[in-house]
Amino acid sequence: MSLGLAWLAVVLMLGGQADSAHAGSGTAHTLTLRTAAEQGGAPKWLQHGPRTQSGFCADVIAALNRLDLGLRIELLAEALPQKRLMQQVKSGELDLLCALTRTEERRQDFVFVQPELYNMPYVLLARAEDPVEVGSWDALRALGEQRLVLLNHDSSRLPLLQAMGGLHLHARGLNTETNLRMLLAGRGRFFYFPLSNAWYTMQSMGVQDRIRVLLPPLQVEPYHLLARRNLPPAVQEQLSQGLQQLRQQGQLGRLTMKWFGAELPAELRQALPQP
Repeated sequence: MSLGLAWLAVVLMLGGQADSAHAGSGTAHTLTLRTAAEQGGAPKWLQHGPRTQSGFCADVIAALNRLDLGLRIELLAEALPQKRLMQQVKSGELDLLCALTRTEERRQDFVFVQPELYNMPYVLLARAEDPVEVGSWDALRALGEQRLVLLNHDSSRLPLLQAMGGLHLHARGLNTETNLRMLLAGRGRFFYFPLSNAWYTMQSMGVQDRIRVLLPPLQVEPYHLLARRNLPPAVQEQLSQGLQQLRQQGQLGRLTMKWFGAELPAELRQALPQP
């Protein structure tokens, strides 16, 4: 089905008073930007039905729409897989994507709107009964053949880890749940994943007592709002100003803790960078 036929947008904006061309006051033109939720991106995105999403990104979009930026962000009713979402932003069918890390390929295909939305630690997970401690990449390399690290097949960190050398990587798991099951079955010693996303999935599977999060994190990565490359610079600047305003008001920090820190045990919450 074409995007035009499928376009049943959920509009996230203060008061819901504006039509597709004008702000709520009717006096200033409002540019509409389009995006979609990402399937399986919890807790960035949570799907509760075909037209009902929540999560960090939904709250950020709502907060941007409450600012007087001259912009309105519309959310497609249907959540999309990450690969399709990126393809549609790259082709210009959609305008924005929330929220991804920086890679060289993405840098060529998208604009990374500044400032970043949040910073997320990447951690190794191990089975609870495994006493191993890994505080650095060198320590991981020193484990020799007992260092197999699972990653999701589409992990943005895979090229970076491959370039580091000396790591035993297995990136064939289709999703986080698959890799957690493989870890528990002993088909890898570690699973490498963003801290809060990993904990959310562990809780949803009921395996948080069977898996241990190794600290300290081995990386901390910024997550950004991405825009299509041909989005006019003036619009990019409007988005940047909006994010700056949300940061200065403390909203980005509060939303980060709400969605990524609230459910973490205290010792893991301390690993989150302070907003």
